[in-house]
Amino acid sequence: MGLGNLGGAGNRINITLEAMKEVAKDTRLELSAERETAKEAFMERLQELVNPFAKKAKSKRKDKAQQLQRIKQMLKSGDKAKRMETLKQITRRADDFQRRNPELKSKTLMLLREQIKPDDTKDEILEKLRRFYPDVTLSDEALEFLDETTEGELNMAVMEAKDELNEKFEREITAGRNISEQARQAEGIGTPTALRDMYRDITGNPREPQTLFAELSSRYAFKDLQKVVSFLLHSLGADMKSKGPSIPHGELHRLLTETRTLQAILGVYRFFKGRMILMNKLFNKEGLKMPQQLNFEIVAKQFMGLCSERYPSADKVLRLAGKLGIEKWIIAKIIVFSQMRDAVREVSLGKVYKSLQHRDELFMALIEALEELEDEWEDYQDEHESEGSEYEEEDDDDEEEE
Repeated sequence: MGLGNLGGAGNRINITLEAMKEVAKDTRLELSAERETAKEAFMERLQELVNPFAKKAKSKRKDKAQQLQRIKQMLKSGDKAKRMETLKQITRRADDFQRRNPELKSKTLMLLREQIKPDDTKDEILEKLRRFYPDVTLSDEALEFLDETTEGELNMAVMEAKDELNEKFEREITAGRNISEQARQAEGIGTPTALRDMYRDITGNPREPQTLFAELSSRYAFKDLQKVVSFLLHSLGADMKSKGPSIPHGELHRLLTETRTLQAILGVYRFFKGRMILMNKLFNKEGLKMPQQLNFEIVAKQFMGLCSERYPSADKVLRLAGKLGIEKWIIAKIIVFSQMRDAVREVSLGKVYKSLQHRDELFMALIEALEELEDEWEDYQDEHESEGSEYEEEDDDDEEEE
C-alpha cells in the first residue's frame, strides 16, 4: 500500500509541475505581447514627434478608403434598384399585352423574355419564339413585346427577327390578326390557333364548296357544322372590313359567296334529319331493321357526293347502296333513294347544282334508279308468289292421291 501511495503522490506532483509550466508559458507570451504593443506604441509616438503629418496622412487614407467603400455599396444599391425598376417595367408591359390579347399570358411573356439572352442572334430568337408560340400571329405580337423590352444590339436582333417572320408569313400573320376576335369568340369548335389555321388554309387554298363541306363534315359533327360555317362567315366579313385584308377583296367576296353555299348544304343535312322518323317507320312496315350506320349524316354525305358528280346516272345512284350498308335489300334501297329524290327539289338551285340542267339530270338519274329497283322488286315478288303456288299445287296433288 505504501508503494501505491507513493506512486499516486508522484503522479500528482508531475501533473502539478506540468500545470505550472503551462501557466509560466502563458505568462511569458502575455509579457511578450505587452512588450510588442509597447514597442509599436513607442515607434508610433516617435514617428509623430519626428513627422507629425504622418498620422494625419494615414488617417486621411483610411477615411478615403472607407468613403470609396461606401460609394461602391451605394452604386451596388443603385444597380439593384435600377434592375428592379426595369423588371417592373417589363412586367407592366407584359400585363398590357395580356389585356390586349388574352392569348398572350403575362407569365409566358416574362418566361420568353427571360430566355432571350443579350448576345442572341436573329435565328436564335426565332427558334426560342417558335417553342413558345407556334402560331405566327402570336409570334408576331410576342416580337412586339420583345421590341419594347430590349435595347441596343439585342433590340436590333429582335427587329431583324420580326422582319424575317413578316417576310415569310405576311398573309398568314395578317389573316390571323384580322380574325383573332372571331377565333376567340367561337366556342366548342377548337382553339383560337386551330381556327386561325383553318381560316388560313381555306383562304389560302380555295376549293369547291362541296369539297370543302366534305372535309369539314369529316372533322366536325353536324351539331358543330353550323358553328363552323358561322365562324367562317364572320371571319371573312372581319377580314374584308379590316384596313389591310389578308387577300384581295375580290377573292374574299367570292369566298363569302361560297361559304353561303355551305349554309345551303347544311339545309340538306337538316332535310334528311327530318326524314329519319319516316324512314324508320317504312323499314318497320316492311319488316326490316334499319342499319345502325344508316343515319341522316351518312345519307346527306352520299347525297352531296352524288350532287358533285358532273354526269349523274342511275348506275352511280345504285352504287351508293354499298356505302349506305343497304345493298342486300331491294326495298331498303327504294326507301332511301326515294328520300334523295325528294331532296333534289329541296336544295337551293344556285348554291349546290352547277345549273338547272345539272339538277334535272340528277333528278332523272334517281327516277331511273328507282324504276329499276321497282321492276326488280316486282320480279322478286312474282318469283316468290309462283314458288308459293307450286307448293300449293303439290299439296293438292298429294291430297287427291290419298
